[in-house]
Order: sequence, then C-alpha cells, then structure tokens
Amino acid sequence: MDRTKLTIRWIAIAVILAASAAAIARDQLATLIALTPADMKFVADAVQPGLSTSILVGDPAKRGVYAVHSKLPPNFKLAPHSHAEPWRIATVLSGTLYYSAGDTFDVSKLKALGPGSVLVEPRGAAHFAMTKCEAVLLHIVGEGPAGVTAIGK
Repeated sequence: MDRTKLTIRWIAIAVILAASAAAIARDQLATLIALTPADMKFVADAVQPGLSTSILVGDPAKRGVYAVHSKLPPNFKLAPHSHAEPWRIATVLSGTLYYSAGDTFDVSKLKALGPGSVLVEPRGAAHFAMTKCEAVLLHIVGEGPAGVTAIGK
C-alpha cells in the first residue's frame, strides 16, 4: 500500500473517532462514571474492516486526556506509523498483539504482547503491529489531540 492510501486511511480513522466522540465522549474527568462493556459503543472503521473504537473518556480530537478501547480483528496488520500526541499508553486487555518499534514492517522483530502488557508511545516514535489468529482489545490513554502519521518505508 502506498503512503498516500495509508495516510487517507488514518485520516478516516481520525474522522470516525471525532464523530463518535461527539456522541459518547465524557468531557470532564471530574465526572464520576462507570461503564460496563455493554455500555461501550464501538464505531466500525469504514476503511479498515474489522477495526473499531469506543471512546470512553474525553475527545481524542481535542486537547486533553482521553481514553478509548480499540478492537483489532484477527489477521490485522498496522503498517509503520507514529502518533502526534505527546504520549499514549496502551494496555493489552485481551488477545496477543505482535508489536515492534521501527519504520519498516519486519515480522522477525515483532514481540508477542499478551493481556496485561503495556506500551508507551511517545510523540513521533515509529512502530508497527499485527494480530494473528485472535482479536485484540486495547485500552489506550493519551493526551490529545490525537493524530497518526504513516511512515512510508
């Protein structure tokens, strides 16, 4: 996939996240909330079939802290990219995510990260990932506004 198509995909993801944020975001961290999995509204990604995200707190498109759950389907590949947020912390809640730092997708460098594993992604740090035979659920907390930059290597 060329860099332009990948960038368009990530822009589409950002638009979907922003649209869903208007409907279900919690703007104030000072508000006491409790969500069950049944309460979470996942929005499917039209560009990357199977990928979906639920915004739990905040608005990834705006300044401030946000939290989301992202579902990655089986046999899903995330090409090398980086994020615009000052920081993001992701925790694998279920499944196994195969993940590595770097600007070139290289299966031999992937590390298996099971439930409880944590990723810290500072701004501009290139990385890539994939799933294999099972879906993966991630809990991601970051400081918005969120953004993704495709890396074309």
